[in-house]
Amino acid sequence: MPKYAAKKPIVAKQGVRYNLSPMSTPPISARKVIHNILLSKGRMEALTDGIFAIAMTLLVLELKVPDLPKTASAGELLHKIGEATPLLFSFLISFLYCGLLWVMHHLAMHFVRHLQIALVWLNLVFLMSISTMPFSCGLLGHFLRNRAAQEIYFANMFVAAALLAAQWLVARRKKLINEDDPQAATLMGQQLMFFPAGLGAGMVASYFNPLAGSYAFILVLLALRIWQRRWHRNQVSSPASSSS
Repeated sequence: MPKYAAKKPIVAKQGVRYNLSPMSTPPISARKVIHNILLSKGRMEALTDGIFAIAMTLLVLELKVPDLPKTASAGELLHKIGEATPLLFSFLISFLYCGLLWVMHHLAMHFVRHLQIALVWLNLVFLMSISTMPFSCGLLGHFLRNRAAQEIYFANMFVAAALLAAQWLVARRKKLINEDDPQAATLMGQQLMFFPAGLGAGMVASYFNPLAGSYAFILVLLALRIWQRRWHRNQVSSPASSSS
């Protein structure tokens, strides 16, 4: 054996290098950061209450005191008041509808935990539709049997109801709804969807007959309410039947 063995050339082994550092994620845009901020409901609810209060007060301004001399007889006064019946009818319907929307908004916000900027903007557009109610109410009062007045009035109410329903859908998609009582939340969502459906039917019916819009709205709303009661009854009774 030779005293000194030939040295083998040292070959550096090239191993595969793994990047064990956390995966690099693209930076979140400033717009997305702003849109994901959770906001409290207090200021939006205060603004909503103020707009509703102003709009519902302005509705009564279309009701004018009859322009008669103080010596006018009771018959003349009642005749003038009777001429204002369309305005009184429009005021009553509009006031009740605005009050109903306010109640529905109040109930919907009870289920919403926090707000995001998308909901705030949707609510602002919703309030814009509410602020135009005095105009459409006065238009309907002066032109009760006019098809264009009926269409504008129903369109105003439909847009307001659709925007309120859109707030619920956006809040649900962004997981901002309190699901502690899922059945109550489901019923609330159904109620919000009923009004755009009924008002859409009223808008279509008023195109063919100016006085048919209100009947179509009431009929569709009643049909949906009956369906909801039956659905809710089945939901309540099905767990009891399955457990027995």
